[in-house]
Amino acid sequence: MSVMPQPAAGAPVRRRTHRAWWSLLLFPVSFAAAMAVGEGTAALLGYSDPGLAATPWWVIVTSAGLALVVFASPLAATARLSKRAVDAGEPGAGAPLLVAGVAVGAFVLVNLAGVLLQLIAQ
Repeated sequence: MSVMPQPAAGAPVRRRTHRAWWSLLLFPVSFAAAMAVGEGTAALLGYSDPGLAATPWWVIVTSAGLALVVFASPLAATARLSKRAVDAGEPGAGAPLLVAGVAVGAFVLVNLAGVLLQLIAQ
C-alpha cells in the first residue's frame, strides 16, 4: 500500500494543480506562433505565393515539422507542473497534462492530414 504525500502545512491545497491548469493558456500563444513559423518557413524558402505551381514536399514537411515543434513546446511546462502536483499528492493533478496531450495530438493529426493532402494533390 502506497502512501501519497500530503501538501505542506499552511500551503494552499491544489495550488500546484491550478498552476498546471493555467499553463494551458500557453497553447493559444504557441498556436499563433506555430502558424507564423509554418507560413514564415515556407515564405523564407520562396514558396509564400499560393499561385506557384507546386510546393516541393521537403518545404511542406519542414514547415509542418517546425510548426509542430513550436505548438508542442508548452507541453513541457504543463508536464512539469502536473508532475509537481502529482508528487505533492494533489487530486486531479494529471488532468491538465491529459488535456495538453490531447490538444497536441489533435494538432499533429490535423497537420498530418493537411500535409498528406498537399502531397497527394501535387
